[in-house]
Amino acid sequence: MRKMPPDSVRGRVRAWIERHADKLGADVLEVGSRLHDPGAWWLVNRDLARGNWTGIDMQCGPGVDEVADIHALAPEWEGRFSGILCSEVLEHVARPWPIHGFPDDFYRYTQSGLRLLLEDAGFAGVETVSAGEIHVQLDDHGGGGLARRTIPMHVFAVGRRP
Repeated sequence: MRKMPPDSVRGRVRAWIERHADKLGADVLEVGSRLHDPGAWWLVNRDLARGNWTGIDMQCGPGVDEVADIHALAPEWEGRFSGILCSEVLEHVARPWPIHGFPDDFYRYTQSGLRLLLEDAGFAGVETVSAGEIHVQLDDHGGGGLARRTIPMHVFAVGRRP
């Protein structure tokens, strides 16, 4: 596995996860844990474990303990995990609860959009931060003039279940 440059997108993702790892607790579920290309700069987060770490993905492969769909988890897992980590996952979920699309890319979340999604799902104390953005120009109303927009590339969040 190659070491991620700290100023790369995944380097910033990993740094954010490290800063918030203490909030995950001792029994963590990592959603989307498969290493698609072990020679590339993929995030490996198991070293942050303070206890049990279970990695799930829709496909088997390196980093996957169980093949599972985020919306059809084993009933015995209900309430088991002290923390859930989703890194570069939710943008691939057609309806973040309950249907998963693969490999479609449905959303790019804003800080307020991801906060609302998590609060609506029952999470409290949600903190968000953005890293990276895309600047675009588009004729979004057909009037011929170009509007400049900034689109978030990555938005991170941490929250807890009360």
